[in-house]
Amino acid sequence: MITEIGFDPDQKPSLLLRPPMIQSALASRGKKGLRISDSTQHFLFHTFDQDGHRIRLLGAYDLHRGPSRGLAVLIHGWEGSSESAYVVRLGAQLFRDGMDIFRINLRDHGPTHGLNPGLFNGSLIHETYDVALQSVNLWREMRYRKDEDSVIIAGFSMGGNFAIRIAGSHSISRNKIPGLRHVYAISPAVDPEKTTRMLDAHPILSHYFLRKWFESLKIKEGLFPDLYNFGRLKDAQNVMELTDRVAREHSHYASASHYFQSYTVRPEHMARIAVPLTIMSAQDDPIISPDELSPMADLPLVRMVLTRYGGHNGFFLNGHPAYLDLVRPPAPEGSN
Repeated sequence: MITEIGFDPDQKPSLLLRPPMIQSALASRGKKGLRISDSTQHFLFHTFDQDGHRIRLLGAYDLHRGPSRGLAVLIHGWEGSSESAYVVRLGAQLFRDGMDIFRINLRDHGPTHGLNPGLFNGSLIHETYDVALQSVNLWREMRYRKDEDSVIIAGFSMGGNFAIRIAGSHSISRNKIPGLRHVYAISPAVDPEKTTRMLDAHPILSHYFLRKWFESLKIKEGLFPDLYNFGRLKDAQNVMELTDRVAREHSHYASASHYFQSYTVRPEHMARIAVPLTIMSAQDDPIISPDELSPMADLPLVRMVLTRYGGHNGFFLNGHPAYLDLVRPPAPEGSN
């Protein structure tokens, strides 16, 4: 298991960049002119949800023309996409380091609202795991890779929650992700109910995500007008209220709390993980409490990296996000 993390977790950013809300805002900034490669290829993947309904998810590969050091599967956060700045930033760094990149769009994220009639929700691990598996298998076919352990997965925020659950599903599944060496969860929302309450305690964050989510729901309504009418939800005062109303009216969940339980990461879930997992979070994260992660710190395959500063998905400790120093290509098998 890797022990070096490549930076000082107690490092102080400059005073200007130190506030956690500034760090969190920087996470989604700075994408202008940034790209992973000049030959991104988009693929539509077909799978099934846990109820057997056909599902389509969109993903993007950035492949080297010559040999690569492996594949990195990257997962964005809630209301982000495969084009989110933090995803592209990490993908560009790993691509420069010699890795091929696959970026997944979760259901109803990016330009995918019209692909499936059903709404996105955080419990959709079945389809997400299967597309991650398909993406690795397709990459191995394109690259003629067979047995090398050269795959990593990294997710941010809600995508970090998905990354942890993918690690758990991989560990107990007969259909394992071939070559998976390491999973990274950056600012993972492991207790989504607590995260939502903390988010709503910050008026700016609550307003931002409430607006973004409602806009996303209206896009869905426009594409499936016979299924959805979200206009009457416009008076929701915060994310928790909108979550509760959507859960009650458009899912089998009885309440927001019932829904959040469907994708809360618990210690018993973590205990079954049989692949190295690194969790990175900041003590000053405005929507993730450090005590959510403490029960996981003593698990044998889990490495916890808790920085003093960094906000949510930010980690601009020394001029660039520290996760660029943490998430690295896998070392060749047998190397020290």
